Amino acid sequence: MHEQFPPEVLEKRRKLVPHMKDARKEGKRAWIAYDTLYVDGKPGQHIQRLEAADFTIPSDDVLANMTRADWLNVFWKYINRLQALCKDVIRVGTLNDGGKEICVDEPYRPRAPCIIYSFGINNNFLFDNAAVDLFGCDVYCFDPSMTNSSGRVSEHVWFYKLGLAGENKVNSKGWSLKTLDAIKQMLGHSNKTIDILKVDIEGDEWASLLQMVPAGSLRNVKQIAMETHFLSKHPHLSEMFGNDQIPGNMQLSALRQLYEAGFRIFMRERNLVLHQKWPGLTRPITNLNEISLIQENFAYA
Repeated sequence: MHEQFPPEVLEKRRKLVPHMKDARKEGKRAWIAYDTLYVDGKPGQHIQRLEAADFTIPSDDVLANMTRADWLNVFWKYINRLQALCKDVIRVGTLNDGGKEICVDEPYRPRAPCIIYSFGINNNFLFDNAAVDLFGCDVYCFDPSMTNSSGRVSEHVWFYKLGLAGENKVNSKGWSLKTLDAIKQMLGHSNKTIDILKVDIEGDEWASLLQMVPAGSLRNVKQIAMETHFLSKHPHLSEMFGNDQIPGNMQLSALRQLYEAGFRIFMRERNLVLHQKWPGLTRPITNLNEISLIQENFAYA
């Protein structure tokens, strides 16, 4: 079955086999998932040394001096590498756009009473209703672009005509936007665990992340299911996704900061609507990607 792995992955797996055998001799549970050795459920320290360059996005200073093609290469390399193993992943909501891949391994499986924040609804509550059916959570939905008034949708679903942003403001479209901390405070959730943070906000995830991570707003978030909108819709457009026009280097910085905060990608899905050839790249890439991440700190708690 070796043909299922690229040659470079096979080579890394071969190097990990002795470490796996040593760990098992010591009575530990050890296995290799793709190109990562897990020992008692945690990534082995030696694999972090072997793979550090693959998993790490450069510093802000380095990113600032890169070209657009460089940013795209870094993004594509980073977004396509799984960083954590979730053995049980389920699709919540539709199989089409709007559904999300959720980890239901322990301790990440939501169990009532649980809280889910769902940013970006677009008049489609399929994910939110499915999450109630599957987990029995209270789901708080947010979308400033909808005509609906804020209020209770069903026993476990609430809707708020609010959007997520990097600051509290009303934007040029008249949308009311708030930071994650402000929303948690508004709902009385400041010290509550958020089991799932779903984010699908058309490029405004970058400004939100750049505020949330340094502020510590994600400390109590178990997992994130997010659509990433990198750079622009088309290779020859200078206008970025989103209202805040966050440049590519800072979008990559947001991903790096997520990693530094303990969030690891366990699932990635490409949206082939934007599978395109960009100047300076040798092959087409997809700059619209769904990623699902678990916060490893909960696994070690």
